[in-house]
Amino acid sequence: MLIKKFLKRKTVSKVASFAVFENKLTLVSQSEHGSDWIHDSRELGSRDHWVQALDSLIVQHQLAGSRIRFVLGHGLYQSLTIDKPALPRQELASALPFLVKDLVSEPPANLVADGYDEPLKNRLQVFVTERKQIQRLVLASLALGCEPELITADEVVLGELTDANQSQLVLHGRLQSGLQLTAFKQQIMCFQRQLRGFRQPLMGDETSSLQMDGLALELQRSLDFLSAQLRDMPIAQVLVSCDSEDDTLLADALRQRLSVPVVAVSKAPSGLADYDARVAWAALAHQPLLNLYHDSLKPQSRWLTLPNLAASWAIGGVLLASFAGWQSWQEYRVSAQLAQEQARLSQKQTELETAKAALARHLPSELKVKLSGDLAQRLAAKQATLKAIAMHDKSLQAGFASLLRQLAQAASPDISVNRIHLQGDKLDLEGVARTPNAVPNWLQGFSHYPQLTNRGFEVMSLGRNEQNIVTFKLHAQRRDEEQP
Repeated sequence: MLIKKFLKRKTVSKVASFAVFENKLTLVSQSEHGSDWIHDSRELGSRDHWVQALDSLIVQHQLAGSRIRFVLGHGLYQSLTIDKPALPRQELASALPFLVKDLVSEPPANLVADGYDEPLKNRLQVFVTERKQIQRLVLASLALGCEPELITADEVVLGELTDANQSQLVLHGRLQSGLQLTAFKQQIMCFQRQLRGFRQPLMGDETSSLQMDGLALELQRSLDFLSAQLRDMPIAQVLVSCDSEDDTLLADALRQRLSVPVVAVSKAPSGLADYDARVAWAALAHQPLLNLYHDSLKPQSRWLTLPNLAASWAIGGVLLASFAGWQSWQEYRVSAQLAQEQARLSQKQTELETAKAALARHLPSELKVKLSGDLAQRLAAKQATLKAIAMHDKSLQAGFASLLRQLAQAASPDISVNRIHLQGDKLDLEGVARTPNAVPNWLQGFSHYPQLTNRGFEVMSLGRNEQNIVTFKLHAQRRDEEQP
C-alpha cells in the first residue's frame, strides 16, 4: 500500500473555475472540444450549501480530477492597504495576518492573507479572508478527486477584462448587489470604490436621466482623483459590466457625459454575459498575482502510521535480503575468478622453468666466444688496411710531376710560393703576394690546367709579415674519413 502511494500519479486533464458568492456558485470551464464553454450555476441559501453545490456541478459536468480555481466574491474577503513590510516574499503570507490584526475583527490564527505591490504608491495591497471558509472549499474539492491550485478575489481577476498596456476604470455590478468602481493599471488593481444611492436598473424610467447625471458625476470625481495618481499612464477608457443593465446602452449614455471613452466589456466570451461568469472565466487566464491557497491549507500526508511503519520494515527486510544475496553472488564470482587466475599463474610458472632449462642448453662455450672475438679483431684490422689502400688514388701512382709542371705554368709575377705540400689529392700552398687581390686572381687561372682545376681550398688566409709584405696560406679542402 505504501508503494502504491509512491507510484500513484494524478492525471489532471481539465481546469475548472468557480465564482463563489454568499448565495451563488458559478462554474466556468472549457469543453473538451476547446471552442465551447461550460457555464452553470447553483443558487444557494447560505455558505453552508457550498459543498453540495460544488459536488453537484463537478459530478454533473464530469470534472473529477480537474484542477480547481476559486474566485471569492465581494463580501467574502476584506481589501486593505498597508505599508510594505521588510519581509521576503516567501514569509509574507504567514506574517500578513499579524500585520493586519488591528484592522480586522478576527484573530490572526483564523485568517488567511496575501498581497501584492500596489501600483499607485509604495504600499502593499492585502486581501484577507476567513480560514474556515477556505478550508471548506479545499476539503470539498479534494474529496471529489480535484486539485485546488488558486484562490483569489473577484476584483483582482477582473483585471483580465482590461487592456494589458493601458489604465482603465471598470464600472461593474452584480444583480441586486450595487455598483462598484475598480481601476486597473496594466491589469493590476490600484483603486476600488463602492457607489451608493443608485437604484437599479439605472435606465428605463423617468428618473434615469437624473441617475445617469449623478453616476457620471461620481465617475468624473474618480477619474479626476486617478488622473492625479496615474500621471505616467492616466485612465484611457471606462469599461461597463453591469448585470441589471444593457451594457452597450449604458456605455453610450455615459460616453455623452464623460471626457473619456466608455465601452461595454467585450473581452470575455459572448456566452458569459453575467458578472459571476466573467470573473470565473478571468480566473482561468489569471496569473497568480494573488493566491490565498497557502501551503498551510494543503493536506499534509501522514506517513508515520502503523501500517506504513510495518510496510517500511518489510521493504527494508526485502532490500537487506536482496543486498545480502547480491553480496554472496559477487563473492562467489570473485572466488571463481581468483581460482582461475591462480591456475593460469601455475601454468605460466611451469612454462618459465621449461624455457630457462632450454636457454641453459643453448649457451655458447668460452672457447667459442674467445675465437669469435679474435676473428672480429682480425677482420677489423683487414678492413683498416683496405681503407688505407683505398686512399691512394691514381695521382699517387702517376706521381706529382705533371701537377708541379702545371703549377709552374700557372705562375704569376705577383705571387711567390714559399711552401708546397702534397698528400694524395690534397694541395697546400703558402707564400707572399704583391697585393691582396693577386691571390684570388692567381687562383682563377687554375681553371686552365687539368691538374689544378679540380683542386679545392677549405681555408684561405691573408696577412702581412714583419716587412709588411702580404702573405697567404691556401689549405686544401678536406673530407671526413669514414670510421673503421
